[in-house]
Amino acid sequence: MDATLYEKPLRIELKGNTLFVNGNPHPRAVRTAKDLEKTLYENKIEQDYDVYYMFRNVYTSEDLRFDITLIPAGELGLEKPKTFGHFHPKSESGKAYPEVYQVLKGDALFLLQKNLPGGRVDVVMVDAKEGDVVLIPPEYGHVSINKGEEDLVLANLVYDKFSSLYEDHGKNRGAAYYYLKDGELVQNSNYIVESNERITAEELNERYGFSCQDILAEFYREPQKFGFLENPGMLNR
Repeated sequence: MDATLYEKPLRIELKGNTLFVNGNPHPRAVRTAKDLEKTLYENKIEQDYDVYYMFRNVYTSEDLRFDITLIPAGELGLEKPKTFGHFHPKSESGKAYPEVYQVLKGDALFLLQKNLPGGRVDVVMVDAKEGDVVLIPPEYGHVSINKGEEDLVLANLVYDKFSSLYEDHGKNRGAAYYYLKDGELVQNSNYIVESNERITAEELNERYGFSCQDILAEFYREPQKFGFLENPGMLNR
């Protein structure tokens, strides 16, 4: 993909799978099919290949960081391309750290799940199109899926002083559902799904009193607006 993602406050461009920030190539991390093998519906990869690219610390302020992720279109075994999936640890307030995403290019499905007593999970699926901002609430693990036919580019904002938790998605062979390449959703038998719903980004954000149009511009101009990423108790719910 070749695209100018932002003109300001920073000039951010994608050229192929390389990100340029103000004209300079930015470091990246790569996740391959083999890296994701244990999370797949059909967890057998014959030949390894890149699945997605992470560009962290594109911009930082107030112990928060702005990242970009590129998930090229294609297939991941029998599934659409996705991230590994992870949870966040709990903050000092006792609530887990939230996160905010924005779809810059493409169509995404965010698969959120919250652990409940007795091995059960509550699942929320969020369909998001270009421009949509999605709050990942406290306590919810999440997987980002490229459900479309074009490359998916995501921006995210997150507190920078913790390490994500990947164990649940690894030991349970991924998230509670698999999104297959024909659009079918298949439940992962390693989970007991207590409830699931499929909603829009706006509907999810409204539940927490959150609204945002452009996470980079607003973070650059008013970083304190995102103080809830460090202190989840600031969220309305």
